[in-house]
Amino acid sequence: MNRNITDALLHVLANIEDEGDIVVARGQEQREVLSSLTKIERPQERFLVLPGRNNNVFAQIAETAWVLAGRDDLEFLSHYLPRAADFSDDGKTWRAAYGPRIRRWGGEVDQVAQVVERLREDPYTKRAVISIFDPGSDFGETKDVPCNNWLQFIQRGGRLDLHVTVRANDAIWGFSGINFFEWSVLHEIVARSLGWEVGALSWFVGTFHVYSRHYTLAGRLRSLEGIRSPYEEGVSTTGISTTVERLDGVLVRLFEAEEHARAGRFDDAERVEREISDPFFRYSATMLRLYNAYLMGRDRTDVLDILHELHETDFFTAAAEYIARRWKDDSAIPVPPGPQSAFFEQFRLVRDRRLLPA
Repeated sequence: MNRNITDALLHVLANIEDEGDIVVARGQEQREVLSSLTKIERPQERFLVLPGRNNNVFAQIAETAWVLAGRDDLEFLSHYLPRAADFSDDGKTWRAAYGPRIRRWGGEVDQVAQVVERLREDPYTKRAVISIFDPGSDFGETKDVPCNNWLQFIQRGGRLDLHVTVRANDAIWGFSGINFFEWSVLHEIVARSLGWEVGALSWFVGTFHVYSRHYTLAGRLRSLEGIRSPYEEGVSTTGISTTVERLDGVLVRLFEAEEHARAGRFDDAERVEREISDPFFRYSATMLRLYNAYLMGRDRTDVLDILHELHETDFFTAAAEYIARRWKDDSAIPVPPGPQSAFFEQFRLVRDRRLLPA
């Protein structure tokens, strides 16, 4: 079993390279393995910070909140994920967005709330499932067919496991770009709603693949086997306290803070953030304020002031790596001594030894 997303991605890439076959599907070359299972022991260790991966943690946070809120609009999402429109049929929405399907299937069924209710009625139930693929609409001609199709929550011994079934997963943009992150957050929310520990997350994939555009990146990442994640250096996870019953209210505050931040009203955004008691979602709102300050070209001192509001959390680790990479200046980010410093020291040693881009 893999410890966390860092281990899981490196093992998935190694398996695809060693065991995969090259195929061309929908005009795109890719190397794939069929019928694979990846198990992750500690899904709360969800932030992926690898030299050369160059992922956008702010987009992960924005899309996760968007999904949990049941949204499908591109007006919000495209600000953080500019390529979102490439997967839209009408340029305004994602037809098969996960959010409406998990929060209001058929316009009325909140599958997340139903899962919690089912598990409260019968803690050992095998029926606590969320369906995402819709046979009534997803066989038609469209740019947007859900890749993640089925979620099963199952409790044994006071630990809630999550089984995710995926028809096809791009290891770079899909699995490690957003899917693991968003479902790990939902996993923890459901566990907290029931008073159980977060268990393992299992990832069943029909075709796990790397597209040809990512062959070089995947090879570079595979060469990093053995690198230590922030958590192995002692950086703590940021827990989620929000339950399903409180989720919508928390998200209203988060989106209110984000709206202020995107408009440059950073003091108002910070004021709203302080009203969010859950540390995970409060820091998520702070991250979106930080990202908008960066995008607007605010003075580096202002950006760093917001960064340090994240204290010595895993949010800080992920944000600091991104900002230093975009500024192309490691020395611009003062890193606290202890686990943060230890992580970034080995991160930069590995990056520079492998001649990966800063």
